[in-house]
Amino acid sequence: MSVRPGKRSRSLLATGALTAGLLGGALATAPSASAWTYLGHCSGGQMISYSATSFQWIKVPAVRYDGLNNMRCWMDYGSTGNGVKVLQLTLKTCYGRSIAVDGDFGPATRDALKYAQKYEGISVDGQYGEQTFWNLKWARYKPDGTRNGCAYNTL
Repeated sequence: MSVRPGKRSRSLLATGALTAGLLGGALATAPSASAWTYLGHCSGGQMISYSATSFQWIKVPAVRYDGLNNMRCWMDYGSTGNGVKVLQLTLKTCYGRSIAVDGDFGPATRDALKYAQKYEGISVDGQYGEQTFWNLKWARYKPDGTRNGCAYNTL
């Protein structure tokens, strides 16, 4: 099992900040449930740089919003389209699930997503959203467009 760079450091940073606040006598309050504002259903895909030091890209689901692709989107059972295909590709190639890459979020895609969520230690609900975006491995590509394994989004 590979260790995801950045996952532990974010957790340690949050723990340290909470501890410092409590030791300093400050009242610690939980952040809002999510700073992520969903802009719509994931209708396509977007190539993004997954690391500040890499010249390779990962392909993630996205929604077209204000003329630009944006990753703040959702999908669940019954969703269709290119966003679903991007998710299915990563579930098939990065998690070894035997599913069709057909753009139909049916029972096989839901079960494959639940497997990946469990594997990554996040909430297992079979739905795609912020937590899944930040914690799944994604299909990785070289600058020339050829596939080159899988990578976590470390930005």
